[in-house]
This record gives sequence, C-alpha cells and structure tokens, in this order.
Amino acid sequence: MLLGNKPIGTIAYLGGVLSLPEEFCWNWGQMIQYNTEYMCNPGEYIHYTRAKASYHAFARNELVKEIQGDWLLMLDIDHSFEPDLALRLRYRMDKYNIDVLTGLYLYKYPPHSPVLYQYSKDGIPQPLVDWTEGADIFEVNAAGAGVLMIKRKVFDRIKEELKEEPFDIKPPFGEDHSFFKRLEDLNIKTYCCPVVESHHLGLKKYSYDEDYDKTFFEKREGNKVGGFI
Repeated sequence: MLLGNKPIGTIAYLGGVLSLPEEFCWNWGQMIQYNTEYMCNPGEYIHYTRAKASYHAFARNELVKEIQGDWLLMLDIDHSFEPDLALRLRYRMDKYNIDVLTGLYLYKYPPHSPVLYQYSKDGIPQPLVDWTEGADIFEVNAAGAGVLMIKRKVFDRIKEELKEEPFDIKPPFGEDHSFFKRLEDLNIKTYCCPVVESHHLGLKKYSYDEDYDKTFFEKREGNKVGGFI
C-alpha cells in the first residue's frame, strides 16, 4: 500500500493582478502557518493555489478545477482576516453539516452593509440587513464570494445535474450570483457565520460593529431596499 499525505481541502485566492495588498500577504502567510500547526492532523495537508486571470467567472471556475480534498475556500485579495479563518469555517461546516458557508464582510462604500442577500418574489437579490442577534449561523439566499467555503460535492452536482460550470455567467447576474442561482436550482442551502468576519481593505478596515449603519435601510421610504446584481 502506498503511503502519503492526504489533502483535506483547498484554499485559494483570486490573483491575476500585478500586486497584492501587503496586509493580505501577511494574513495569507499567517493563515498557512496556523493551519499547518492546528488544522491538519498527521498525514494531512491543505492545498494552496491561486487564480492567474482577472476575469472572475473564468478565474473561479479554474480554481474549482484545481480542488484537492473535500472543500474549497476562496478568498479575495482585498481582504484582511485572522489566521484561524479557515478552521472556524470548517468547524461550523462540519458541526451543522453545511455544504456552502460564507463568512461576514462588508461593502467598501456606505452604508457598509454586509455582502449578503435574500431574493425577492421575482428572484432579484435584495440586501440582507438583519438577522437573529447572537446567531452562530443563519441561512442566506446568496453572498459575495470573497470568503466562501464550498464542499466538493456541490461542484460535482452542478456538473453532473446541470451540465454547467459553477461560475459561468447567467445574465443579468455576475459570477457570484450566477453560482447561487445554480444552488437554488439544486435546492442547496447557503449559510453565513457572522462571527467569522473578514475585513474589506480600503483606507481602513470595515467592521460590522463599527461601520455598518443599521438604520440606513429603515430610513428608506416604506423600508424598501434596492437590489444589487
């Protein structure tokens, strides 16, 4: 019998740009060291890779093709995160038997609402602006793909049952919403873990507690909010 290390999952970032933010680079290195020490058992490893194209739909599909192990965690490079990000997501994915799990991050522009969505009756993504306080996880219809963990079997189902690539564009949506529309077709639920927060990088870190104006949408006439596609 051949003996060797076993991949438990894949972590990848979207590259395809000339340079990466320094803080992301530091966090990426710290995460790799943390995962090696605390996430992998003897004989296990995590496969790390990157997309080399800037076109997101193509880049994410290429990352899916490179998956090793049982799951893929995709990270955007304009983010800052703690070293235990992957472990905390993986823990909840296993605990609650979840196939698709996102961490929490905010838009860079005011009101800095979470990049989370619920679908209107006509299928248009609407900002998800509230959930049960103290929830460890909660269900969402869609999210951004900036800190998204997905089990391999989800990609297998998309390929086998829909005969499609997971992030191919379904007009009028971008690659992330196109992916979640495919999950809807397959009745695969998506969840968010709000206590696992990744910070969008701009002139500062955008934090849920410090930056999100929770009253913004309440001030809108009739509490109606517009959709983001």
